[in-house]
Amino acid sequence: MVEAGKGQGLSGPKSSFMKPYRWARLLAGAAILSLSSCAQSLPQTAAPQPVLPTTVRTLAPKSTAAPGDRYLDRMAIIDARKDFQQSPDPGYVLDAHSVIRFPSLGPTGVIIIGDSILTGWSGYFAHVFPNAFLDGRVGRQFSAIIPIWRTLQEAGMTHKVGYVVVELGTNGEVSPQDLQTFLRLVGDRQVLLVMPEMPRSWEHEVQDLYLQAAATHPNVHLVRWDLLSRNHPSYFWTDRVHPTWMGIQVMVHAIARDLEKVIANKNN
Repeated sequence: MVEAGKGQGLSGPKSSFMKPYRWARLLAGAAILSLSSCAQSLPQTAAPQPVLPTTVRTLAPKSTAAPGDRYLDRMAIIDARKDFQQSPDPGYVLDAHSVIRFPSLGPTGVIIIGDSILTGWSGYFAHVFPNAFLDGRVGRQFSAIIPIWRTLQEAGMTHKVGYVVVELGTNGEVSPQDLQTFLRLVGDRQVLLVMPEMPRSWEHEVQDLYLQAAATHPNVHLVRWDLLSRNHPSYFWTDRVHPTWMGIQVMVHAIARDLEKVIANKNN
């Protein structure tokens, strides 16, 4: 049975968000989620520690990728290094294949699941959303969100979470069946879909599917990154997918603004 969503704000009082006897089960769930994860962060009260650029953030290879797509993937590898040059805080950037971050402030108020955009700028997401649980992975497809959610559910991580942000859709087509399955699993929780913007053949198909989901599900809301970033080349690196420091600020603050509106409407 799917739990009914219970709303919480973006932040809360400083306290331990899980009792000690549940840590073993939570960490086991995190291990299942990350599988070959090469970067994890446990709860902390201090700001995220600086992460030095030791490896290069890459996109998952696709055997069926068109030559143009492969070129953009190569450029993403090169441009990922520049995040460290632009970011005002080295702790905002993570150079790794995946990330799991537990909240640093209060109980979990929101779950954010994403791909390399979330992973690469996970420190900045954690700064803006200190009571969020973050799960990011390079090259992640939308279909991966279903086993992720089920694992979080089994670990008790979703019990009192009323808000879910999904930053997925840049790495491949989104199946309508997968989207409907996910929405069924989250129940009446409020879901914010970040509308992807990328020069890939499946772009408009994903956007149309998200628009349809928001039109037919009262608990689904859109963060219009596509509209905010259109005609702003400075928001992207060469691959026109991964945001620069200027772009990620626009995206993250749009998520925060829209989330605040959803919380306010739900509490009224």
